Amino acid sequence: MTTLDTALALSLAIQNGELLARADELLADDFQYTGAAGMALDKAGYVGFMHGLSESFSDQKMTFHATVSEGDKAAVSWTNDMTHTAAYQGIPATGKRITASGNWIRLVVDGKVAREWDTTDIFGLMQQLGAFGQH
Repeated sequence: MTTLDTALALSLAIQNGELLARADELLADDFQYTGAAGMALDKAGYVGFMHGLSESFSDQKMTFHATVSEGDKAAVSWTNDMTHTAAYQGIPATGKRITASGNWIRLVVDGKVAREWDTTDIFGLMQQLGAFGQH
């Protein structure tokens, strides 16, 4: 697989609720994640966090709008349309169809994702869920 194929395979595993089963195949043992607001996770933390997202949001449909790959890095601008079907961050299921968006850069080493830098629009996601009330 190419660097881009490997990087996208991780997103598709998350979308399809397969990350728990495929984590060792897709993520390096020393995987590190840096996300919005400085969120930092190791492999186990990332798998748990993404599994929680998969449990809270069903019917995920990721769209990759722009992809760039050079050497051992791939970058993608993406959106994920999904339905809020279980509690997330203390917000009960709303049944709303929402769209998350962001960009990530992934470093691939020996055929596995070793690092991810992510800029998911968490504020926009929480706003769609009604976390900030209506104005």
